[in-house]
Amino acid sequence: MEALEELAARAASGDKAAFADIYGVLMDSVYKYLFWNLGSTDDAEDLTEEVFLRCIVNIASYNPKRGAFRSWTFRIAHNILMDHHRRNKRRGDEPLKDELHNGSAGTAERVEKKERARALHKALDRLNAVQRQVITMKYFAEMNNAETAVALGKSEGAINAIQHRALHRLGNILEERGWVS
Repeated sequence: MEALEELAARAASGDKAAFADIYGVLMDSVYKYLFWNLGSTDDAEDLTEEVFLRCIVNIASYNPKRGAFRSWTFRIAHNILMDHHRRNKRRGDEPLKDELHNGSAGTAERVEKKERARALHKALDRLNAVQRQVITMKYFAEMNNAETAVALGKSEGAINAIQHRALHRLGNILEERGWVS
């Protein structure tokens, strides 16, 4: 597989297959990032589509000298997510509408996964916006510190510090709720 930057250059020149490859590589990570920030598969799917639409429309403006293509894409995802939050003004402590993984209905394992996901989502909601972004980018979208830093417009050192504080806070929140011993 070619590097994303090479695929972006080809896609900017009109190569539809190159953009399809980009989509194949990044779609799952973008979706997970959005899902864990929104708690809704419908909203995550809609915003994921919007991210890739903006990517294809603006791909000619991507400059590899300013950062990795993955970071550029997640910057778009971050901006779309912030726009979504501004439009919808957080709905409060709403339970997860959907689950990330499907399984057979009614099994104890599925119920446990759903409850863990719900507890984690509620805990993530108690972090400040930047901490939540760092955690979801690093752990759900599987981005490294450099990619996260570019996507959020911060230094790698700041990302390290934010991640450390966020994980500590998350641990405390989950412990309060009885999910950590």
